[in-house]
Amino acid sequence: RAALAPRSSRAHSRRPPREDVVGTASHCVSTYRNVRAFSARMAAPPPPPTMWTPQQEGINQILQLLTEYRQPGANQQQMYTRLQQCASVPDFNNYLSFILTKGDGVGDEIRQTAGLLLKNNLKTGWHGASGEHKVFIQRSLLSALNHPSKFLRHTVGTCISMITRAAGPTGWPEVYPALANAISIETASADPNALDGGLDAVYKVCEELNGRLDVPHAGMQEGSPAGLLLPKLLQLVGTVTDANARAKALGAINLMVPSWPQSHAHVMDAYLQALFALAMDTNGSVRKEVCVGIVSLLYRAPEKLAPNMRAVIAYMIDRTSDGDEDVALESCEFWAAFCEADLERDTVEVLREFTPKLIPMLLTNMKYAEDDEEVLNAEEDELNSGTDDKDKDVRPSFRGAKNKDFGGDETAEGAENENDDDFFDAGEEDDDTSWNLRKSSANGLDVMSNVFGDELLGMILPIVEQRFRESDWRLRESAILAVGAVSEGCDAGLTPFLPQLIEFLVPSLDDPRPMLRATACWTLSRFARWTVQLAFAPRPGDPLPATAPQGRAFVEKILAGLLTRVGDKNKHVQSAACGALATLLQETREDIVTWLQPVATTLGLAVGSYGRKNLRCALDAVATLADSAGASLKSPAVATALLSPLLQKWEQGGDTQPDLYQLLECVTSVTMGVGLAAQEYAPAMWQRALQLSRRALTLRDQQEANPDVEVGYEPDHVVCTLDLLSGIADGVAEGAAVLVSADPDGTREVILKAITDLRSPGIRRSGFALIGDIAKAPNAVGHLLPILPRIIQSAVTQLDPTMVQAYNMGACNNACWSTGEMAMAFDMAQIGPHASVLVNAFQRVLSQTMVHRSLGENAAISLGRFALRCPESISQSFETLVTPWCGALRRLRDGVEKEQAFGGLVRLVQLNPAGGVNGLIPMLHAIASWQKVRDVSLHGNLLQLMQGYETLVGPQKWTEVIQNLGPAATKKLGGFAQNVGA
Repeated sequence: RAALAPRSSRAHSRRPPREDVVGTASHCVSTYRNVRAFSARMAAPPPPPTMWTPQQEGINQILQLLTEYRQPGANQQQMYTRLQQCASVPDFNNYLSFILTKGDGVGDEIRQTAGLLLKNNLKTGWHGASGEHKVFIQRSLLSALNHPSKFLRHTVGTCISMITRAAGPTGWPEVYPALANAISIETASADPNALDGGLDAVYKVCEELNGRLDVPHAGMQEGSPAGLLLPKLLQLVGTVTDANARAKALGAINLMVPSWPQSHAHVMDAYLQALFALAMDTNGSVRKEVCVGIVSLLYRAPEKLAPNMRAVIAYMIDRTSDGDEDVALESCEFWAAFCEADLERDTVEVLREFTPKLIPMLLTNMKYAEDDEEVLNAEEDELNSGTDDKDKDVRPSFRGAKNKDFGGDETAEGAENENDDDFFDAGEEDDDTSWNLRKSSANGLDVMSNVFGDELLGMILPIVEQRFRESDWRLRESAILAVGAVSEGCDAGLTPFLPQLIEFLVPSLDDPRPMLRATACWTLSRFARWTVQLAFAPRPGDPLPATAPQGRAFVEKILAGLLTRVGDKNKHVQSAACGALATLLQETREDIVTWLQPVATTLGLAVGSYGRKNLRCALDAVATLADSAGASLKSPAVATALLSPLLQKWEQGGDTQPDLYQLLECVTSVTMGVGLAAQEYAPAMWQRALQLSRRALTLRDQQEANPDVEVGYEPDHVVCTLDLLSGIADGVAEGAAVLVSADPDGTREVILKAITDLRSPGIRRSGFALIGDIAKAPNAVGHLLPILPRIIQSAVTQLDPTMVQAYNMGACNNACWSTGEMAMAFDMAQIGPHASVLVNAFQRVLSQTMVHRSLGENAAISLGRFALRCPESISQSFETLVTPWCGALRRLRDGVEKEQAFGGLVRLVQLNPAGGVNGLIPMLHAIASWQKVRDVSLHGNLLQLMQGYETLVGPQKWTEVIQNLGPAATKKLGGFAQNVGA
């Protein structure tokens, strides 16, 4: 994602949301009085074996439900409950389909409600339907594509698309010939209703399948659904007189462009010609789809556009200022797409000719419109600050569970997809409807600046400087936005202006207009990396740069301004300030220590005062601080500033508050960050988190016992509470033993239920993380002794080759890591009996081809730890494991864990030197991987190891081994005697 906004598939995803059952069809069963008797009648076996037939009594009952639903004052919760009961009846969807498609004499509103309810049921329950019921629904829907009522045939199209979504592109082969017939030229003239219904269904099918209709179909002469439909759609585009039909046909083709079938590559020329022919269509919807198609071709087949690129660019510039805002918006997507497309350099250079006209136009588009909804909402919030957030404004989200690793490292799954510079998404929970011409223009300018760099500044800066002086706040805001947009692409050219920019931007944080304050926050965050590079050394211990005094002054100004805005009364500004602060904290990392206390205090106040929606932003900033600030965070004052308001928020909202698990994720990060400073809060947190874990796992057991009854079980809730327990144990270290001893049985129960979970890899992953963190804590591992055999058994299960899969990698990693921690924590007599089975599991992992690097490293370290503690138990296996093990040891980073692993290697060589002879070359490569062996005793042992093997194998064999090592490893081993010490 670019810094300004996500762009993937935007050109294909914006259309008004389709009818939804929420608040509509989900309430259609308000008068259902006897579900059991109704279920018995409807669930009776249908008379004919070939086709399901509705019973009049069932039809009447469903119609009564739907009719009474239309009456005002229905009880929402009761209707939802009854809906769930009805949906479990095997042929309930058949009745809905019958009413939708064949309910002559029934009002269109009732029939549409039946269709919308059917849509929701198909989305989740298609696979559970019998073949007979599926056939009835499919045939009923296809027969109604030409229904006289537009609302009903479009509802039919929605249901058809839900089936293709559930069944996949090959799961309903009969649908494509039927759709092709509905959109044929003959149908267009003979039955306009069928054409409209067919195009609506085709478009929605393409949407639900992401355009992936290129999948081969056996028996389909055209090869694939796309091959069947594309020629029909292209014919329509060129001949049909109805503009809406032209637009819908072209839109369906556009959705298929990313997966255009290779067998129909020749048809793409006809598509391009159709785009050019419709370029000046009088209908705005058609021009919009022309722009979408051109953008799609830039990604899929840019060579098709290259010969006419000048004309295309000129056209898209004209359309970017089109009077139809939808057309202008779609055409504006072209500029970012052009810069990202796989174009020859000569073609890219063509755009340079147009930048003097294009850049001012983009800057013009970046000014807020007078009636911009975002501005109106922010201004209203300015007048009505302190109002509570509505539930519909807040969407659930999780930051992602963490995988454990040796050395205390953690990696968050999905973290690589996060972008803290994303101003337009940070704090915005809206759908794509919030994407507009202003944002698209800013995004285009951002991407273009990364292609053309500083040369754009000559066109941008005069406009920006002029707008900085304007009295119209919208012009000033657009200038601030433009500076932020080009800050990365034009960094070298902007550097001399950095002092002036900061001097202008920091006071802008106090502007009376909330959206200008918000944009100033984001733009300042875009300069965070520059200012940090000016202020601090690149690495700990390196000398400070000459610019350090100036850089620190910049950081202090920006930080002070952002902290003030975190306390802004306007929710839009709060959100932007928290996002900008999080970006700055990521850049400063440990260097934030000078300002740590005011940052922690301000964020703690935000946690205590923010409403639900912006609480997420504050929690994210707090978690970023905890994850970035390093050892400086470990102070009682910081712990009090952060944990007190977090725990107070937990206490006030209780264990059923909607945002509990986002809150607990933040508590976990802070607890791990402040370490022993959390000791005061740890006992209460531990007990409460343990209760939540047990409650969530009990819900899991209830759900598994009664899968048809919804009990509110969420696997993510279990993961979150387990991670909190793990974070507490990790943070308080030696204090963990006291925490576990308060309820050892409860702790063991939670662990066993987690690591044996059959459905959720995330729960297993977090369960093993908790085991490892307890094992690390002094005097705590004894509480795990009663369940040690079951822990070992579960770990071995996770390391079975059938389980070492991408979806389960977190659980595999943590199983490896936790057993290694137990190897160091338990007495030899306790862990020794389990060494052999675990080492065999580690060996299997290391012997796999293309094993995940982190898993290979964890297995190598854990194997070494068992070898160090229980060498007698595994020395006889040394010959078979030495080669894959040493192959993994050479990839380890220097550190305590590597020292322990090589200590285990030394012990096995001492006990069974002959077992290592066949693996001598990988063993020497592993020894050569050391940069510096800090443990003097280990260094001496490794020297003795090599000298011993030289004697054992004899001079001739030793010479051959050294020759096979290669010059790099030989050179490193030659200087290994001096490679010791700190």
